[in-house]
Parts: sequence; structure tokens; C-alpha cells
Amino acid sequence: MDTNNRIRGNNFFYRGDYRQAIEAFTLVLQSEPGDAGIYVNRGAAHAAVGDHALAIADYERAIELDPDNAAAYNNRGLVHATLGDHRAALRDYELAIKLDPHDAVVYNNRGAAFEALGDIESASQDYDRAIELDPQYAQAYYVRGSMHASQGNQELAIADYNVVISLIPRFAAAYYSRGVAWGLLGNYRQAQEDLEAYLALAPRASNREQVESIVLQLRSR
Repeated sequence: MDTNNRIRGNNFFYRGDYRQAIEAFTLVLQSEPGDAGIYVNRGAAHAAVGDHALAIADYERAIELDPDNAAAYNNRGLVHATLGDHRAALRDYELAIKLDPHDAVVYNNRGAAFEALGDIESASQDYDRAIELDPQYAQAYYVRGSMHASQGNQELAIADYNVVISLIPRFAAAYYSRGVAWGLLGNYRQAQEDLEAYLALAPRASNREQVESIVLQLRSR
């Protein structure tokens, strides 16, 4: 077993050095070509750098080697979703859930696919299920809150954003989204406070100038 390159690949991946991770995982596969898990890992690194075709190829090879590898189906679904093929993503998430019905992340991902296809009821059920399985899963509260906001349910959105911030106090996007929701409800003081918090937490945000302009308007009210 090429333990050294396994460790190197994982370390590179978690540091965000995805191309180095790909090289390390490739070295592992040269000596261990039947390891489905390494194909999944390399596929994730390919996906992270936008090499979607290579990512799918790795996930499909992992599935050939291990048809019960739920992570391979979930990750392939994520690539399909990134490419805008949400129906293909749904099929993969459903296969992953059949193999591992207790993975909150896959329910969250399937919820996002349902939402992208306009099936809000199914999306809501999946987000709820993800939270039921993992009550500390901040991302599930955030995407459910964003769904509520897009449906005009600002109070429900704020309730979910509140949970996100309680779980991860430096979750910048939650402050921004909650600030927008407060503004739509006419609570401009709370909107200003949240948007200011967002700017403090995300000093290099791509929408910084726009948010600063909104904050100036709110201060003048």
C-alpha cells in the first residue's frame, strides 16, 4: 500500500492544492489500480479544479470497482448539478441514498437539485430530512433559509439564518442573506447591522461595493 502518497494526496486536498493532490492520488493508483476510494478522491480533486469530464470518469471507474460506493454516486451527482443537469444529479443522489439512507449531505444535495427543478415541496422535505439527521448541519439550514427567502417567506428564512449563525458565528453569507431578509421586511436597523457584519467578515467579497452602498443608504434613513 502506498501510504505515503495517500497521506500526501489527502493533505494536498484539504489544503486546497488540488493539482498536487491529483498527482499524489495518481501515483497511488499506479500501484493500486483497484482502489475505488482513491478514484473518488482523485475525482473530487478534478472537480475542484473544474475538470468535470475527468471527475466523472474517476467516479464511474470507482462505481465499476465498487457498485456500493455511495460517495461516488453523490460526487458524480454534484458534478452533474454543477453542469446544470439536475435530473442526472437526482438519479445519482437517489442511488446514493439507497446505499446510505442516513447521510445528511446527500439529502441536502438532492434538495438543491429538486429546488433547481422547481419542486419546492420535495426540496423542503429533503432539507428537513438533512437537518433531522444532523441538527448541527449549518449548510442545510442555510440552503433551506435561502429557499424560504426565494419563496417570499422572509420570517422562516430569518429563523434558519439565525440557526446558521448560532452554529457558525463567522458564516458571512448568512449575515448577508439575513440582512437582505430584514430589509425586505422593513426592519432597516437589523438589515444594516447584518450587512455591516457581512462586510467585516468578508472584506474581499465580490459584491462589497454594492453592499457598502446599501449600508450607506440604510444609515441615512
